[in-house]
Amino acid sequence: MFAFSALTGYGVSGRRSGLRIRNAGVSMCVATPKSLELSSERLAKLPWEKSIAGDDVEMLFMPFIELQNKVMFDTQKNLKDLPFESELSFQSSSKKKARIESWNFQTDTFRKIRLTYIDAGIPAQVFNSVWYPDPKYDLPLLGVDFLSFGKKKILCVLDFQPLKQEKCYLEKYCEILDPIKSKYPSLAGQMTARFYDENQFFSKQLAFGRFDNPQPVMEELFPAFQEYLNMYVNMFKDAPMTEDPKEIAANLELQKEYDIYSAERDPAVGLFSTYFGGEWAVKFTHDFLFELSETPSPSEDL
Repeated sequence: MFAFSALTGYGVSGRRSGLRIRNAGVSMCVATPKSLELSSERLAKLPWEKSIAGDDVEMLFMPFIELQNKVMFDTQKNLKDLPFESELSFQSSSKKKARIESWNFQTDTFRKIRLTYIDAGIPAQVFNSVWYPDPKYDLPLLGVDFLSFGKKKILCVLDFQPLKQEKCYLEKYCEILDPIKSKYPSLAGQMTARFYDENQFFSKQLAFGRFDNPQPVMEELFPAFQEYLNMYVNMFKDAPMTEDPKEIAANLELQKEYDIYSAERDPAVGLFSTYFGGEWAVKFTHDFLFELSETPSPSEDL
């Protein structure tokens, strides 16, 4: 059941205006944007049954967002809207036929679960999601990035993204994925070092696939996604929580480092700029996707 709430959450940056309060010894900032959007009010419109580009275009990753929403509703306690600015929740392109919509939630276990879908017809279909644990936990993030550029270039990245690279941490939280990953050899590819360093915020259990046709998406990627997702939410059932303000602040700082690193390197910023404009792309990247990162000043190169 949904419970509607005002925008609350852990924050470490003072760059946004708003009321600053305290929670468990961690500084929080409640933003005060002009217009806030509730994601739950838009869930009834899912699934998208046809593309903005025409009825004959398959919504390739829509089953994944449906599955994730079902798991989220079935497993999470006190699922709440995490309101965010309306202009970031949905945009359609005036340059090319394209739309982007995002949803944002919070639960007792996760300070933020965000989802984004881009539909630009055959040229681009994208599903992206990140689950950020409440900083009372030191567990990895769940990172999902599935992209299709035409019918012959499909990329998928799925991982328990570790906030630490210590051996005991990786053994405890990431190596449990080995039995699942071994079942899907098509997802045992190597990620290019062009954008990311695989030794930062990625595990050896990263599922990476590159397909030249859509067939493996439902036959191999979908069941792998289901297994990764179920294991991830189950991992929190017996996970230890800390009430130590210093440990909470340290965990949140690691999530901030992840946001800063990702905002600087994410190649999707170029895709956003192409379809929705550079100014909106920067705002979407820093104020929604990676909200603990710092927005570059106008003088900085984007």
